[in-house]
Amino acid sequence: MDNSLLARLTEQIAHAVEARLGQSDPSIRTLIAQEVEAALGRGDAAALLDAAVRSHNQSEPELERIVVTANGRNRTGIVARLAAAIDGFAGDIRDISQTIIGDYFTMIIVVDIAAARRSGSRFHELRDQLRLLGEELGIHVVAMHDDILSTMHSV
Repeated sequence: MDNSLLARLTEQIAHAVEARLGQSDPSIRTLIAQEVEAALGRGDAAALLDAAVRSHNQSEPELERIVVTANGRNRTGIVARLAAAIDGFAGDIRDISQTIIGDYFTMIIVVDIAAARRSGSRFHELRDQLRLLGEELGIHVVAMHDDILSTMHSV
């Protein structure tokens, strides 16, 4: 185990135990830190901790989210056609919301395109395909990266 990681972990555990005890005594903190270091320095504990850190780092792949909006006059097949285009791109629909008011349709789709990007596809390809599909369906479709929307809303 990396010594700096061991030192940081030891310090965090010592502070947490000290807080639970409701005391702030440097000698108690030192004793706790020594016990934690001794326990983690043993082969089994250190190996388990290393495995847990590796597993955590590998288990959470980075998402690349885009937001697709669609609106216009309602007609049959809008959701199916847009979902099929996203699926054909290897996008993963993470969230979807739609509403129909009178004859007007509005939808927001949050899509993860990380897998598609890893296989060589590019965002602009999906964006252009969705725009053309929108023209074909007679609706307005816009696809934007989530980071652009986040930046716009933080200004």
